[in-house]
Amino acid sequence: MTGKDIEKQHEDQLQGASDGKGIKGYLLHRAKPYLPPWLGVGGVGVASTVGHWVWAGDAGMGMGLTLGSVALTGATWWAAKSTGRERRIHSAITVAAASAWTTHAVAFGPSTVPFVVGGVVVALSWNIRQTMRRDPDGARVAASDGGLMEKVGLAKALIGKTTVEPNKVTAKLALEPGAQSNDDVTKALLNIASALDLPATAIRYQPDPDSARRGSLVIVPKDMLTETVDWDGPSLPGGSIADPLVIGRYDDGSPLMFWLPGDPEEGRNSTHILITGMTGSGKGDGALNVLTEILSRTDVVVMLSDPKSFQDFRPLLPGIDWAVEGGAPTEAMVEGLRAAIPARTRWLGQHGYRQWERAAAQQQTDPKHSCKPSGACGCPGMPYMVGWFEEGAASIRYMGDEGFTEIAQLARAAGISFVLSMQRASHDQMSTTTRASLPSRLTFGCDERDAGFTLSDAVLDAGANPGAWGNKRPGYCYLETTGVPADRHPVPARTKRFSYASISTMEVLASWAERNGAGLDPVTAAAFTSVVGKAFTARKGPAATAPVPASTEDQEHDDMELSRLDDEDRDIDPEQELGPVPAGAENVIFAPESEAPDFTAEEARAALEAILADFERDGVMVIGPKEVMERAEEFGRSRAWVSGQFRDFLEEGRLATTSKGGRYRIVPALANA
Repeated sequence: MTGKDIEKQHEDQLQGASDGKGIKGYLLHRAKPYLPPWLGVGGVGVASTVGHWVWAGDAGMGMGLTLGSVALTGATWWAAKSTGRERRIHSAITVAAASAWTTHAVAFGPSTVPFVVGGVVVALSWNIRQTMRRDPDGARVAASDGGLMEKVGLAKALIGKTTVEPNKVTAKLALEPGAQSNDDVTKALLNIASALDLPATAIRYQPDPDSARRGSLVIVPKDMLTETVDWDGPSLPGGSIADPLVIGRYDDGSPLMFWLPGDPEEGRNSTHILITGMTGSGKGDGALNVLTEILSRTDVVVMLSDPKSFQDFRPLLPGIDWAVEGGAPTEAMVEGLRAAIPARTRWLGQHGYRQWERAAAQQQTDPKHSCKPSGACGCPGMPYMVGWFEEGAASIRYMGDEGFTEIAQLARAAGISFVLSMQRASHDQMSTTTRASLPSRLTFGCDERDAGFTLSDAVLDAGANPGAWGNKRPGYCYLETTGVPADRHPVPARTKRFSYASISTMEVLASWAERNGAGLDPVTAAAFTSVVGKAFTARKGPAATAPVPASTEDQEHDDMELSRLDDEDRDIDPEQELGPVPAGAENVIFAPESEAPDFTAEEARAALEAILADFERDGVMVIGPKEVMERAEEFGRSRAWVSGQFRDFLEEGRLATTSKGGRYRIVPALANA
């Protein structure tokens, strides 16, 4: 019987015909629903009294009544098995007490005082139970779901207080003790969505952290994210990176936001974030939402690696401190970050910061944050850093899983956050350890087979399902991150759209960030310069975008090559196509070219040193034997010889190992000296 049926029955009983008028009639109407237990007590009293007159002293009847009492109690227990546990126990106890009293009264005569006391207690217990069955305030209504819970295999679950908001229903759920758990609800979410004829993402479950059988079932019947909202600029231009980054909205209209730095007062740790989504899912626009928010803050520096040649981010390049296109330049950037981490943590520790906070970005005028024994030190501040790796799977391959995981684990303490953006985070793209080092996830639509690699099991169990969107709902996403309550992690959200009209606003933002954004602090800049040299120091100059001009030595070398030409070849224009082969010269065979020059050991070593210097001059600071062998004709030596020389350079400090085997960092000549 549903809650509505109980209320209707109660009102019918109140409104039914009865004798009497005025106060008497009112009292009779109110008393009628509670009379049955008292009538039952009275019936037992009359029956036991009559039985005593008829069968007093009859031993056979006494034995029969005893056996009948046991059988009746057992039958009551069996018949009540489909009811609740409390009702079953209450019914069995009542029948047992009534039958036992009747047996005793027939054999020995009814006792007035025990009968009255016992009868009153039993009748009142049923009146109290009857009162509790009525629930005008909706605090607890059993089976008020119209049979929904039974259909999805949760028949004994009780739906409690229900909160109805615009486009959102939240119902407290209590499962059958010992027989059901919160896991049973998460497994039934798809069936609940099917029963209600709603999309899978409209149903989610929020377990009570203090109970294994209680939680809240949340139903959002209408998708409020269908309206596309265009990006019209950052949410807090001129603010701090310690303020929230707002990148869209949840399905209830509240802002979709997160933090990168930690906050000791809030108990929030700093974080790295993984952005994933298949082609067409809106991941690119989501990444732009994040990056534009970061660039609008005045105490953060961004370094960007994008193998796609800045296809999405080109309007923002002026506001980015160092941007590279992948490959060896990305390796150099990573090596610079590796060197910057201990330098930054050392500076933060010397100035009394257990983690980066907004005061660290300002000039150090507070004696509490001084590197001197007494008084303020006045040191320049240290802005927050973001290392952004677009197509992160490629960057991880350059670094190696272990190398990336190593720096990711240490970077957060140094005031550095990494952002990795990639289509798939499956096991063939990154290891489980690497994925675990990226605690925050911004997940857009994906292939259903990849959903398990994007969000934690707890969020997926609560009803999050990015695989249901695929690329059919651009911009739809889930955000799982520190600082945001866990019950928000499975809530669908949507980021803002970047249209062609957004380009001019992005260019204005980048220009503003170039003028007003933070510059690298001396400590971080020195760490980068010490390990990657010109690759870093020339990042903003012409050398970063234009070919490096030839040195005087190179020009003299070219002039010498021209002087070796035969007289008849001097007038040849190297830009013109060669003419036809003269008749009779088709089968002319030229003698084989001479072998590579036979350098002495000293000359070959000098040639290899010159190659390293050329790489350093061009800003290519991470190399392997492969790159050198492409110019092997300059010294006529094998790869094995080159590898041996690399070992010597390692011992001499001209080369240093990187996080990936077979790749070496060129130590700048000045640093080596």
